[in-house]
Amino acid sequence: MRFSRLFLALSFILSAGACYNYSKFLGSERGMLARVSKANLKSEQKLDSLLASSVRLMNTALKPINPVKGGKLVAQYYNQNNAAMEAIILQANSEFSKMNLLDQGIFTANFIRKPYARQFADLYPKFKKKYNQIQAAAKFIAFFPKAFGKLGKLAELIG
Repeated sequence: MRFSRLFLALSFILSAGACYNYSKFLGSERGMLARVSKANLKSEQKLDSLLASSVRLMNTALKPINPVKGGKLVAQYYNQNNAAMEAIILQANSEFSKMNLLDQGIFTANFIRKPYARQFADLYPKFKKKYNQIQAAAKFIAFFPKAFGKLGKLAELIG
C-alpha cells in the first residue's frame, strides 16, 4: 500500500514536471520567434532562427514520448507560432523573388550548407514518419514543404 502511494506520487510529480518543461519550452520558442519575426534582420538570419526552433521542436517530439502527447506538443507549437513563421517565410519569399537567378542559386547553396538545414534535413523525414498519422501534427508537417517550395523548392533540395 505504501509503495503504491509512493509510486503514484512519484509518477504525478514526473508528469507535472514534464508538462512544466513543455510549457516552458513552448513559451521560450514563442518569444524567440516573435522577436525574430519583428526584428530588422536579413531573411537568411530569420530562416536560420526558424530552422533552429523547428529542429529543437523535432528533437523534443522525437524523444520517446507518447506520439499523441507529442502531436499535441507540435500542434501547440504550430498554433502559437504560426503567425511568426508565416511572417518569416513571407519576408524570405519576398527577398528571394527580388533576386536574380544567380543570386537565388547562391542563396540556396549557402542555405543548404548551414548546420540547421542539415539537421532539419536529417530530422524531418523521421519526424514526418512518426507523426504522419497524428492529425494534430499535420499542419506543422505540411507547413515546410509549402513554405520552402516557394523558395525554389528548398524542401526538396535539403530533404
